Amino acid sequence: MSKVFLIDGSGYIFRAFFAVAPLSTKDGFPTNALYGFFRMIIKLLAQAESEHMIMVFDTGKPTFRHEMYKEYKANRAECPSELVQQMPFFRDISRAFGLKVIEQHGFEADDVIGTLAKRLGNAGIETVIISGDKDLMQLVSDKVTIYDAMKDAWIGRDQVKEKFGVPPEKVVEVLALMGDSSDNVPGLKGVGPKTATQLVELFGDTETIINSVEQIRQTKAIRGREKLAETIVADPEILRLSKKLVAIDCDMPLTFELNGSGQELVNVPDNDLYSVALRTEPNADALAQLADQFEFASLLRDFKPGATQVKKEVVKRDNYKTIYKEDFAEFVSKLKSVRHFVFDTETTSLDLFDSKLVGLAFCWNDQEAFYLPIAHTEVPTGKEQITLAEIKKDLEPIFCGPALKSGQNMKYDIQVLANNNIAINNVYFDTMVASYLLNPDRRSHGLSALSKDYLGLSVIEYEEVTADKIDFSHVDIPAATRYSAEDAHMAWLLIDKLHPLLKQRTLEQVFHDIEMPLVAILAKLERTGVKIDTDLLSRISKDFESQLGLLEKQLYELAGGEFNINSTQQLSAIMFDKLGIQSKGLKKTKTGKISTNQGVLEQLADSHPFPSLVLRYRSLYKLKSTYVDVLPTLVSAQTLRLHSRFNQTVTGTGRLSSSDPNLQNIPIRTTEGASIRAAFIAEPGNLILTADYSQIELRLLAHLSGDENLIQTFIEDVDIHTRTAREILGLMPGFPISAEERRIGKTINFGIVYGMGPFRLSKELEIPMSTAKSYIENYFNQYPKVQKYFDSLERDIEEKGYVETLFGRKRNVADIDTTGRDKEFVIRAALNAPLQGTAADIIKLAMLKLDSALKDSGAKLILQVHDELVFEVPEGQLDQIKELVREEMENVVQLKVPLKVGIGSGNNWQEAH
Repeated sequence: MSKVFLIDGSGYIFRAFFAVAPLSTKDGFPTNALYGFFRMIIKLLAQAESEHMIMVFDTGKPTFRHEMYKEYKANRAECPSELVQQMPFFRDISRAFGLKVIEQHGFEADDVIGTLAKRLGNAGIETVIISGDKDLMQLVSDKVTIYDAMKDAWIGRDQVKEKFGVPPEKVVEVLALMGDSSDNVPGLKGVGPKTATQLVELFGDTETIINSVEQIRQTKAIRGREKLAETIVADPEILRLSKKLVAIDCDMPLTFELNGSGQELVNVPDNDLYSVALRTEPNADALAQLADQFEFASLLRDFKPGATQVKKEVVKRDNYKTIYKEDFAEFVSKLKSVRHFVFDTETTSLDLFDSKLVGLAFCWNDQEAFYLPIAHTEVPTGKEQITLAEIKKDLEPIFCGPALKSGQNMKYDIQVLANNNIAINNVYFDTMVASYLLNPDRRSHGLSALSKDYLGLSVIEYEEVTADKIDFSHVDIPAATRYSAEDAHMAWLLIDKLHPLLKQRTLEQVFHDIEMPLVAILAKLERTGVKIDTDLLSRISKDFESQLGLLEKQLYELAGGEFNINSTQQLSAIMFDKLGIQSKGLKKTKTGKISTNQGVLEQLADSHPFPSLVLRYRSLYKLKSTYVDVLPTLVSAQTLRLHSRFNQTVTGTGRLSSSDPNLQNIPIRTTEGASIRAAFIAEPGNLILTADYSQIELRLLAHLSGDENLIQTFIEDVDIHTRTAREILGLMPGFPISAEERRIGKTINFGIVYGMGPFRLSKELEIPMSTAKSYIENYFNQYPKVQKYFDSLERDIEEKGYVETLFGRKRNVADIDTTGRDKEFVIRAALNAPLQGTAADIIKLAMLKLDSALKDSGAKLILQVHDELVFEVPEGQLDQIKELVREEMENVVQLKVPLKVGIGSGNNWQEAH
C-alpha cells in the first residue's frame, strides 16, 4: 500500500498567513493565507507519491483540554482580523482539490492526526504527517514520519532524537517539563530544554521525576537542583497536568462526519481507513470559481491534475545493466547513435583534485540505464573492469561530439572528466540548475528531493551504499550499479518534468542562454583557483595574535578578572550585572536575557569602552579563525593554489555565492580585510586585474524605472550620491558638500534599492524618524518614477505572486524564507529581487563573453565576488586585456544608462583595488 498523508491544515493556515506577504483582491479582501494554502496543496499533490490524503483542521472551539485547565491557550493573541476573513474558505479549497476533510468537536487537529496515525499503523500502513509542529514529533515511529514542507525537511526517529535528545516516545515527557508559553502549558518552572532532557534521561518520565526529589537534590549535574526539587514538592500536580495537556490523544473516538456527507467513521475498521483516505479527482469548476474569486488564476495555470504522475512502466528500476569490458564495444556503439544522454560520475572523494574516477553511469531512455565500473576494489569472478585509457579513447570523442549531455550537478561531473583529461561539449540540461530557476528559494535541489517532489519516487541514498561515507571504490559493483544507474535514470526522467515547467514560466531564455553555459565556466573557474601568499598570512596571523592578546588584557582589566570572551552568557553578566551598563530597550534573546550580538554592542559602543573592545576582538578573532589561519590549509597539494567553490543554486536572487572558503565575506574597507586580500597574488610574470561594475543596481533602477532625472544623472556621469544629497537636503547648486552630506545621499540611494524605511534610515543616519521620513519623501519627489516602479512591483506581487528580472528570472514571493526575519522582510526582498537578479544576470553574461574573448590571451578568470571579476593576466598583455575587459563588460547589454566598470591592477588583489 502507498503511504497515507495526514495534513495539519490548521498549522498550514497560520504558517501561510505569516510567511506570505500581504495580498488582497482588487476589492481589498485579504488573500495571503489563502494564496499560501492554495500553493501548498498544489505542491503537495505534485510531490506526494500517494493519492491517499486527509486534511485535518481544528474546529476553533474549546476542547477537553480547556475543560481540564481553563487557562489553556488563554494568553494567545486574537486571530488577526485579516486572517479571520479568510478562515471560512480553507475547507472549500481542500475539498475542491479532492481531499478528505476531517475535524472533530472537543478535540484538536493533533488528536485526530494522532488517532489516525495510530490506527493506520495498526493496519501496517505507513503514514506521513505534513506539519511543522514540534508537538507532533511524539507520534513519530517506524510507521510514522513527519515532513515539514516549509523547511523541506523529513523527520524520523533520528531527527527527533537530535532535536529533543530523547526518542519520540519520550518527547511528551520533555514537553511536559518545559511547558509551552504559546499554549499556556505551565510545565515545571525554571526548566528549559536542556534540563528537561537531562531529567528524562536520568529518571525516565514525569511520574518518576515527581517521586525522585531527593535524588534530584543530590545530583550535582542538575542545574539549580535545590530550587527544582522545591518546585516539584510544592506542586507536583502541575507537572501531571502539563503532561495531560501536551500528550496527544491517540485513542479518541472517530465519530465525526467526513466532508459533510453524514458518514460516520466510528465503526470503520483500521484497514478500511486506507480506502477512506483516497482522494477524489479535483473539482475543476469549484477550483476555477475559487481561483477567480481570489484572483489566483496564475496558480491554476500551473496545476494540471495527474500531470506530475510518472507512468508505472516508466519507473521500473530493475533494468539497470553493468557494462564490463566484454560489453564495452557494444555499449560504445549504442552511445554513439543517441542524440541526447545523461551521465553521472562516481569518485573516491569529493575533493576537486585528490579523487579518482571509479565509474560512469549513462541513461538515454525511460526504461534502462547503464553503469561502467572503472576502479572498484572488488570485481566479480570472470569479469573485468573498463580501464581509464579505454574510457578516454572511446568515450572522449562522444563527450566532445554533437550529442547533448545532461545530468544533475554537472559542474562536478565536468570537473571529474577534466581531471582525467576528458573534454566535454554541448552541455545541455542540468536538473539541479533547472530546479533552482523554478524555485530559487527552495531549500534543496538535490536529486533525492527532486525525485521525491517531481517523480514521487524515493531513491537510494549515497550513505546506504557507501557504509559511513567510505569512498565509492569500496562499494560492490552490483550495489554501485543500482545506485549510480538510478541517479542517471532519475535525472533523465526529471528533464521531462522540469523542461515543460521552464517553458510554462518563460524561463527558457535564462536557462539556456545564461545558466547552462555558465556551468562549464564555473567548472573551469574552480579548477583554475588562485595563488595564496602563505608566508604573508603567517605574518598576519602572528600580528592578529598579538593584537588579540592586548585586547584580552584590556577586557580583563575592565572586567576585574579573566573570563571567556566568546561566551555570550559570561559577557552579558559582566556588561549588565558587573559593569552596570544600561540595558533598557536593548534586544533580548529567546531566553529573556539581554543580547550581546553585534547590533547591541554597536549601540553601546559610545557609552562604554567595554563593548567597543569586544567588537574589535570579535572582528579580529573571526578574521583570524575564518581566513588567516584557514586559507593556507585549503591550498591544494596538487596545484599549490586555493580552489573556492562558486555556487550557482544557492541565493534567492540569482547571484553566485562562494564557499570552502567564502571569499565574499572578507571585509573590503577595513585594514585587516585589506591585508588578507593582499595575500591573493599572481604567479610570477603575471598581475592581478580587477573589474568591478560601478553602482550597477542604481543604474538598473534608473533603467527599469525610466526616471528621467535618475537617467540623466548617469548619462552626465555626475556623482549620484552628491546629487541625491544636494536634492534631498535642499543644498544650493554649485556649493561644495561635505563628506557627511554625501554619506547621507549614499545611504538613501542604497537604502531605497534595498527597501529601507524611515525607521531603519533613522537608525543608520542617527536622525529623528520624522527627518528620515522627509528624506525619503524628498527622494521620491526628486525621482517620481522610482516610486511608480516600486508600486508596479507591489502590484506584481499581489496579482502574479512573483517578480522578475530584465531577462525573465523570477522569484516567487510566497517561497521567500522568513525565518528569523521581520514581517516586512518579504516585501523588501521582493522589491529588490529584480535589481539584484538583473545585476546577477549581467555579470554572468559578462563571464560568458569574456571566456570567449580571452580564450587565447593567457589571461584567466580566478574569482567572482558580487559585482567584481578578478583575473590573472600576463604582465606584457595588461593594457590590452584591460581595454578588452572594459569593452566586453560595459557593452554586455544596452541600457538607458551606460554601464561603468572600474578597472585596477597590481601584484595582489588588494593592490588592484
